[in-house]
Amino acid sequence: MEKYDVIIPVASKDTTFVAKTIKYINRNLEGVSHIYIITAKNNFKKLKHNISDNCILVNENTLTDELNYNLVHSYIHDISPKSVNRTGWYFQQFLKYAFALSPYCNTEYYLSWDADTLPLHHLSFFSSDGHPLFTKKNEYHKAYFNTIYKLLGVEKIVDYSFIAEHMLFNKNIILSLINEISKSDVAGESWVQKILNACDFIVDKNNLFSEFETYGTFCTQKFPGLYQIRQLNTFRGAGLIRGRYVNRFIIEKLSMDLDTASFEISHALFPWNMQYIVNKIISKLTYK
Repeated sequence: MEKYDVIIPVASKDTTFVAKTIKYINRNLEGVSHIYIITAKNNFKKLKHNISDNCILVNENTLTDELNYNLVHSYIHDISPKSVNRTGWYFQQFLKYAFALSPYCNTEYYLSWDADTLPLHHLSFFSSDGHPLFTKKNEYHKAYFNTIYKLLGVEKIVDYSFIAEHMLFNKNIILSLINEISKSDVAGESWVQKILNACDFIVDKNNLFSEFETYGTFCTQKFPGLYQIRQLNTFRGAGLIRGRYVNRFIIEKLSMDLDTASFEISHALFPWNMQYIVNKIISKLTYK
């Protein structure tokens, strides 16, 4: 059985819920070795007593020398000052690639998993004959492919999306992808800066890059046949039920029809959204 590590980028809003996510990852995902919680240093205290023995806390700002929150913020500010509120959104995507460059990456494959998503029953990420698996989705956002084309000269080449609540990355392919981006004609001194410079912030000040679409497109072009495709029953709106105040009974009911359920804090309705409201207030008063 192929062993792999799991990475979970965790924002402040997810520090409470991620303990449940870790519990279900250890229970339901086959082949997990270590779980790396990549988060801001000031979240360590909130997390260290609620994680399992196979979890390792990693400071998001020291994962690699060439990537930190302030650096991404400054790059975006130089390009489009009105888009700096999306710094965290871009930063967490770059962290998923940067893990392959870090000393923590010691397995051929590593699985990126969303902090707000529970695997509801046993899942494998390799086919019976050993192929890694992509999860097929239906999303399409043209701006993502405009950025991919500028960076790699590749257009959309499949009729589905790679944007799921998880992605099984191959370390060597990520390194190859970063190298290709670094060699592109787009302006920038690093692969991070080149990605941001490839984004057309005039067209859309929010979502212009997808780490999953970029990786999936690159794999399909450069390593055809390596990955196989599968469909999972996923529910992105599980937070509508009662926010993140879900018990075992609710989770067991969801598992009857679903493979994964995501509990986005912004989906919760009153009174189950009080945590979201508090976090929004705190975020306006703190650095992040």
